[in-house]
Amino acid sequence: MKPENVLLDNSGYIRISDFGLAKKEITGKEGAFSVCGTPEYLAPEVINKIGHGKPVDWWTLGCILFEMFTGFPPF
Repeated sequence: MKPENVLLDNSGYIRISDFGLAKKEITGKEGAFSVCGTPEYLAPEVINKIGHGKPVDWWTLGCILFEMFTGFPPF
């Protein structure tokens, strides 16, 4: 997830999309080990290759919200 994935529909509502790689059936906190995504928004678990799950999506959402509110990247 990155700011380029936040879109507006024809009614002005926010839609989140992802035109990249997606994995199905990720359960728990360590369901995937691949490293893919925009480096500026990767969670520490992804960078350290220790296994990651759905919580990394919350990390990237926090990064995006921070950048949208402040106008600066979080790191």
